Amino acid sequence: MSRRKTIAAAAAVLFAGAVAWDIHYVIDESEQGILTNFGKIVPPVKGPGLHFKLPTPISMVYKIDRRVRPLTGLKQEFITEDQKNVLVDGYLLWRVSNPVRFVEAIRTEANAVKRLSDLYRSSVGIVVSNKSRDAFVSLGLAHEDMAKIAGEILDQIKSVAASDYGIDVLRAGLVEYTLPAENRPSVIKRMISERARIAARYRSEGEERAIGIEAFAINEHQKIMAAAHAEATAILGRAEADALKTLSAAYRKDPAFYKFIRALDSYDSIIDKNTTLILPADNELFKYLDGRTVPSPGQPPGQAQAQE
Repeated sequence: MSRRKTIAAAAAVLFAGAVAWDIHYVIDESEQGILTNFGKIVPPVKGPGLHFKLPTPISMVYKIDRRVRPLTGLKQEFITEDQKNVLVDGYLLWRVSNPVRFVEAIRTEANAVKRLSDLYRSSVGIVVSNKSRDAFVSLGLAHEDMAKIAGEILDQIKSVAASDYGIDVLRAGLVEYTLPAENRPSVIKRMISERARIAARYRSEGEERAIGIEAFAINEHQKIMAAAHAEATAILGRAEADALKTLSAAYRKDPAFYKFIRALDSYDSIIDKNTTLILPADNELFKYLDGRTVPSPGQPPGQAQAQE
């Protein structure tokens, strides 16, 4: 009998210990707690610390992580507006913003990951279906901004996640956007052809611009040369006019002496040590060579001083 009492007492102690262990719980600093009695949520949301509850299964505690968490591995093939396939891989940054709504709708983090993955893929499908493949795999120079596409995806997800699941989606990003393996050769060939066309256009535009620059340079050169020639001609004309005025003034002042100087200039240009001249006695050049007629500066016109 005493043995039965001992066993019963031990069982009672174990049961009391299990109940005592079950009726208290600890919420970590990075968590929030939601308590339910018979499946109904009992407010308020529990903060960090030690708390008590009724035994399981009467009361259940859901511990909700408050930290921002990433969701990755979302690669999937989608169909674009022009009925082309494109592979899109992305990520989400999310956290629980409404613990009560979170527990009411999905309760666990595993369910949250599944719901968010489905929501991301459906949102990407909507965005991709409204864009051509060239928006993701650029064949020209008008490559659409991927940040803008990611923003459109976030707009599709954010309101639904907040209202339906109590989740705040902070960011939706694109990690990779590419072509399925079976489509790559044809698209790469098309991209090469497109790049060659763009390069040819640039070369043509460059050659056209070079011709224009060269024509402009030639025109400017001709203008500069014409202006320089005109200025040189004007300077030469003024110089010749000044020279003629000087010569005219010198001639008027002393014609005989001027003729004598001009004759000496002529001798200098036609006579050297090897020159032999045969001139008639009355030649103008000869009259200064015989030494008899040498005008003096300031001598009246028509008179010459004979030298012995």
